[in-house]
Amino acid sequence: MGFPSPAQDYIETRIDLNELFIPHPSATSLIEHNGMRYLVDRAIAPKNGGKVCYELFGEVGVGRVNSGRLITEDGNTIEGEVMQDVIIMGCVTLEILSVYDENRPTI
Repeated sequence: MGFPSPAQDYIETRIDLNELFIPHPSATSLIEHNGMRYLVDRAIAPKNGGKVCYELFGEVGVGRVNSGRLITEDGNTIEGEVMQDVIIMGCVTLEILSVYDENRPTI
C-alpha cells in the first residue's frame, strides 16, 4: 500500500469553463449576433441598465433595459406599444470575442 503523497493537498482540479461561466446550465443559451457570441441566461431577471438579448419581429438583437424601454446597440430606443412585441430572451452574462484569425498575416 504505502503512504499518500505529501503533494496530494496541492493537486488542483482541471479548469471547467462551464462551471465558471454558466451558473444555470439548463437556462443558458449561446446566441450569435453581428459576429459576436453571447451567453444568455433566462433564469436571471433583467435589471435596469442590464444587457439583454431580445427578439423583435423575428430579428434578434442585443440592448440595454432602461426604465421600461430598450436601448439597442445602435442607440435606437424601443418603447411604447412596440415593447409589447419585444420578446426578452434573457440576460447577457458573457460576451465571447474571438481574436484568432488564421488568415491574418504573421507579423
